[in-house]
Amino acid sequence: MRKLSIITLSFISLNFLIFTSAQYSQELKDAYNWAHENSITTMDSIEKANMNWKITREEMAKMITNYAVNILWKKLDTSKSCLFIDSNINPDLVQYVTKSCQLWLMGQWVTSFRPKDNVTRAEFWTVLSRALWWDQNEWWTTYYQNHLKALKAEWIMNNISSPMNKEVRGYVMLMMMRSVDEVAKAQWKTNTDNQISDVIKMLD
Repeated sequence: MRKLSIITLSFISLNFLIFTSAQYSQELKDAYNWAHENSITTMDSIEKANMNWKITREEMAKMITNYAVNILWKKLDTSKSCLFIDSNINPDLVQYVTKSCQLWLMGQWVTSFRPKDNVTRAEFWTVLSRALWWDQNEWWTTYYQNHLKALKAEWIMNNISSPMNKEVRGYVMLMMMRSVDEVAKAQWKTNTDNQISDVIKMLD
């Protein structure tokens, strides 16, 4: 009877895992795999990664830091102390809060990081744009507008509605993965155009 119960429970657990994994699109599965391979998420399964959960600012700090350093090869400005008055930052994430600030991505010109606040879509757009293009898209009447326009122009995102909605973990991974693909394509096109231009000059 005990063996039967264990087998039954195992079968139920397996069905649960299959069901929860099946709820994700292939693109989201690809995004999770890409994020896991690049340490943007350290969760060892897509279920544990909680793709549909809202993401907090301290969690965003870890993801954007690893994205910027591991994928974009950004350098920390260690001359910045980046000290915040918050006493409730997860000890495992303190280093990432500091690094996201030293990368000039989060926590600029403020004394409170608000680590437990959920990230809005507008905040994520801004942080992702900064990671890709530094301050190129800063200073707009509504702070995220230029960032949004740049990301949309590069086909990194097409759903631009409801900027004040809370962002979810899976979408963050997906946009990061897309940004690498699209920016790489744009750079390849620029390099190709330059090469063609050089050839034309040689022929003139």
